[in-house]
Amino acid sequence: MIEEDSLTESGEESADQPPRTIWQNRWLLVAGIILLVPTLIWLLLDAGKGPAEVPEQSEAELMAMEAEMMPDNPSEELDEPGIYDATYYTAEQVVFPDSEEVIGVEVDGHACAYLLGGMNDVDQHIVHHDLGDQKLTVTYCDKSQCVAVFDRAETTAEIRNGGFSGETLWLLYDGKRFEQDAPDIPLTNYPSERTTWGEWKKQHPDTLVYVGLGLSFGKTLKENDTVDQELQ
Repeated sequence: MIEEDSLTESGEESADQPPRTIWQNRWLLVAGIILLVPTLIWLLLDAGKGPAEVPEQSEAELMAMEAEMMPDNPSEELDEPGIYDATYYTAEQVVFPDSEEVIGVEVDGHACAYLLGGMNDVDQHIVHHDLGDQKLTVTYCDKSQCVAVFDRAETTAEIRNGGFSGETLWLLYDGKRFEQDAPDIPLTNYPSERTTWGEWKKQHPDTLVYVGLGLSFGKTLKENDTVDQELQ
């Protein structure tokens, strides 16, 4: 044989002979095909299964995000005047428990308590009251538990129930909606106290009290008691 084509005594290719490519080595080609074909088949079958399932933790996170974006109490716009010319009673005329919460207001020795349980209904969230020489608007949101009392002495615009913002009561004032506790609301807050009926009576035994138009939480008035129109 010619020396360039022969193998060395150790069985290796001659240093002058170029190395064989993969295409010249049939056994390597066959082995590669054997490994490649099943892999391609597996990939094709797996692709037909559709998108991978979302992990449970990721689903919970998505639901939490959706809940934040979609509140349980969506906003609802209203336009209601609130309660004018309400009836007020003396402490001796009512029978609801001392533990009931009230908004207490005092104006130059004239005291009045507004029973929160009597302001629960949507048409009773706002009570307008001229107490002594002071024109007041008392507001309460049963969902946010927010209370506020406003001075109406320097305004001619109505303070109306504008509905629910999704967070708290909307007040409709001069054609615009403001959340009840908004810092930019163009109304002056009047001092008030949120306390229990029992505590308020101790401090103001001659107080009047507003109990609302309904009895949604229980009995409020004694039997056969008549309204004293002079108390209004």
